[in-house]
Amino acid sequence: MQEKSSRIEQDIKDLEKKILEIGGSKLLTQKSKVDGIRVHIGIANDEITKAEVAKNKAEKDSVRLEGTLGSNSATLEELEAEIQQLDKRLGELGNEVAQLREKVEAAQAAAENSKEDLENLKTELDEKEEQISGFRQREVWFLNAIWPSWLTRL
Repeated sequence: MQEKSSRIEQDIKDLEKKILEIGGSKLLTQKSKVDGIRVHIGIANDEITKAEVAKNKAEKDSVRLEGTLGSNSATLEELEAEIQQLDKRLGELGNEVAQLREKVEAAQAAAENSKEDLENLKTELDEKEEQISGFRQREVWFLNAIWPSWLTRL
């Protein structure tokens, strides 16, 4: 069978040679044009193949990136919720700090008032001690001066 097929191929080649000899330059021009078109078709097919590969890759990348985008969107929503909670907590802490400042200011004012009260009490105590000292001096004078004479009357 191979022998038959190779004989047929040889016959085809012989016929092509005869046709070329008979048809001459017109046939060669047409063959050249056909060969050129075949080259262009081959190049176009290569470009189509490259474009299809790039398209498939882009589609896969698109699917992958959509998944990533969805995941990142969910993470973003979680982070935004967390930020809202932190902002709320920050506001609460700001209020607590303001309340503590008011308490500290009140305590400082009370401490100043206590200092003033303490100074007033010290002054009052000093005055009372002076009065007591004066009373004791009069008592001693009384006991030394008047008491012996009064005892003698009895």
